[in-house]
Amino acid sequence: MKFITALILALGLTLAGCAVNPVSGERDFTLVSESDEIEQGRRFHEVVLARYGVYEDPELQQYVNRIGQELARKSHRSHLDYSFTVLDTPEINAFALPGGYIYITRGIMAYLDSEAELAGVLGHEIGHVTARHSVRQQSGQMASGLLSILLTAVTGQSAIGDISQQIGTGLVRGYGREHELEADRLGAEYLHKCGYNPETMLEVIGVLKDQEVYETALAKKEGREPNIYHGVFSTHPRNDDRLKTVVRAAKKLSSKTYRDSNQPAYRGLIEGMTWGPSPKQGVVKDNRFAHPELRFALQLPAGWRVRNNTDYLMARDMDSGAVVQIGLVSLEKNESLPALLRRLTGDKELDVSEEDYGVSAKTRVKPRDSGKQPARLSAISLQDNYALTLLGTAASSKFSASDRKFVEINQSFVRLNQAQVDAIEAPRLHIVSRDSHSFDSLARQSAIEYDAESILRLLNRAFPSGDIRNIDKLKTVSFDD
Repeated sequence: MKFITALILALGLTLAGCAVNPVSGERDFTLVSESDEIEQGRRFHEVVLARYGVYEDPELQQYVNRIGQELARKSHRSHLDYSFTVLDTPEINAFALPGGYIYITRGIMAYLDSEAELAGVLGHEIGHVTARHSVRQQSGQMASGLLSILLTAVTGQSAIGDISQQIGTGLVRGYGREHELEADRLGAEYLHKCGYNPETMLEVIGVLKDQEVYETALAKKEGREPNIYHGVFSTHPRNDDRLKTVVRAAKKLSSKTYRDSNQPAYRGLIEGMTWGPSPKQGVVKDNRFAHPELRFALQLPAGWRVRNNTDYLMARDMDSGAVVQIGLVSLEKNESLPALLRRLTGDKELDVSEEDYGVSAKTRVKPRDSGKQPARLSAISLQDNYALTLLGTAASSKFSASDRKFVEINQSFVRLNQAQVDAIEAPRLHIVSRDSHSFDSLARQSAIEYDAESILRLLNRAFPSGDIRNIDKLKTVSFDD
């Protein structure tokens, strides 16, 4: 009983911790000091950079930083040392860490179309920092954790979560409708103070809502999570009156003539930007996957949908449901390829066959939300004690035909010499004068591997059925010469 009383007392003292919110001027419940907040951001900043990498374009990085710093100087926490980074990922996202670390992906930048729109996204993320949304969310979760400790003492059941995981959830999925709306209001205010029209935020929502609708439908079809921006755009319908009200309220702060949106400068800087995964992760062209750093290539079946993720490559036959996942693993000291397959499967008696390309074995796996089904696991030796692993699986009724495809993928493996590495072409975003009479013809000329017409419509704000003849300058994707 004394232990429970001490916990209640500790909880009461902790809940008394409050700080003045820099935006509202009112006292907020918070358990994280500003110095702790800044230290959190600094530590997680290294994790973000290791995960995504910095996009290697100094001019574009300087441009984004300049606009971000101008907005930050007009914010409620202008004393923070803000950092703005373009991440080298095709994910469509922007997010902020505690303490002023703000990120925007080149994936979302491809869909933006002016400096003002870029400012709108950065302003929204600055709003999360100035209102201390991450800190306020953490404080509530930490208080819940203390309540969980009390419940554990009484019931013996633990309910404490991982705070770092909770922070990550906020970054990826947003901070809830009220916090997102507050970030919208603050972002609009900072836009206004810097001379950008706050209603630019309403223009951006249209194209990213279209992208969200398209991506959500595609992800459902492919059985995966959608890649959508967590912030202002995912929490509001296209014609959200409440969003319009808070954005337009910024225009009443003072009389101002707004600057030009500066579309030419923005387009000039995204011209030639990498499209899709970083070339460092490998390049897919006509379903041939070539990796310049690991110096190999292999051919995936025609018609299969390929997704080149940060951690692995996945190809799926949308007709049969067959899927192959290709990844990189490190061999243990003196470990052979057969021993690797037995370690990965946990089957010490696994029957492994030696092949020209490496080793292979039939096994069984349990895909998400289904029972076990047959699979083929293969491994190919690479440089520096690494091995390429290829795991292919399909339903039992489809496996025989699919397995022939898995073997063909294995057999297509080739090692590349320097001349072949140098010849690898990367797809890039380009702004071109219209010389196509339809999005269908533009799609046939593009380097986009799948559903090119829909993606080109999204890039050019003509989704789902806009007329290409109304657009003089088009965004398209083509390979390097």
